[in-house]
Amino acid sequence: MAKGLTEKQQKVLEYIIDYQKERGFPPTIRETGDAFGIGSLRGVTVHLDALVRKGFVTRDRASRSLRVIGGDPRLTEAENAPITPVSGSRVAVETVISLPLLRGVHLDGATLGDGKFEVMEAYVERYVCVPEEFVSAATENGFVMRVGATGIYGEPVVPGDLLVVRPQRSVLRGELAVSMGQGELSVQRFAGAVDAEPAGGTVEIVGRVVGLLRRY
Repeated sequence: MAKGLTEKQQKVLEYIIDYQKERGFPPTIRETGDAFGIGSLRGVTVHLDALVRKGFVTRDRASRSLRVIGGDPRLTEAENAPITPVSGSRVAVETVISLPLLRGVHLDGATLGDGKFEVMEAYVERYVCVPEEFVSAATENGFVMRVGATGIYGEPVVPGDLLVVRPQRSVLRGELAVSMGQGELSVQRFAGAVDAEPAGGTVEIVGRVVGLLRRY
């Protein structure tokens, strides 16, 4: 058993690790409770808070925000260590983070508070594992949106591309910004600095595109 963990805390940690490995994203609090027969969300968060406090996971208020940082307690220290590239190889283990892929661009009720773009779970299609080079730029509060059938004017994207978005209230010259007006998201590259305050109370900057994921 991992040092400092109770038997139940370790079982919860192992469940989170196995779920992540199998599906590519972490479980929700409710799914974790169902797996252990815990009827209340508070009953689950007691164990999760303990894992956070003891340095095994991190989490925030977003759904599926659990992130294992302390390694798998069933493995040795050597097995938990990052894989060292073989001689002459550049292959290395990447850090990934699961970000919500929005189901559409019509998001009535979405808000941006404390730098976090919040949408109801009903607007989340699934969670996408974003590679290491986007993690720091996107932050754990980021999200992913799909390019629609009409594409984005003047941009080298195609329908179906996934845009990785960092929540923020303003953009600078030349940055690709995501704005929301009347519950609908749109993407546009601005020629000059743009303030995040709504123009006439109808349009608001909610994020900046920091990455592109494409399937060929």
